[in-house]
Amino acid sequence: MASKETAVIISVFLALILIFVDFLILPSVAVSILLIVLFTGFIASAMAGSEKNSYKVGGFAGAVLAVMLFLVSFFTGPTLSFNIYSLGLDLSLISQGLIYLIFSFVLSLAIYMFLGAFGGMIAQELFGPKESEPENIEPV
Repeated sequence: MASKETAVIISVFLALILIFVDFLILPSVAVSILLIVLFTGFIASAMAGSEKNSYKVGGFAGAVLAVMLFLVSFFTGPTLSFNIYSLGLDLSLISQGLIYLIFSFVLSLAIYMFLGAFGGMIAQELFGPKESEPENIEPV
């Protein structure tokens, strides 16, 4: 069993490899990014071991992947069909874009954490320790 940090790092690295293969090498095979996040949480929780909070490890792995993908998307410029310099300096447009940026980050972080925790919950049910039911003791 690996530590929580090692499990998160390895699962995020595997997710980045899957994203690379999905988008660059095999673009015709449609594997959703949501399934990759679910797989990331599953792998992180399976590697973390039989701890009671292994689904939280999957959620944390999903959050790390969300932050990494958000930063890559933030620094990658979009392809626009118009000249952005012709818009000028419009403060309402800038504030609206900033609000959308913050809202999209929070929403994507929540979705990725939920999917990672769900994958972790699946791994916990499959590989976790089986809880023994207490015996029914009848009073005398």
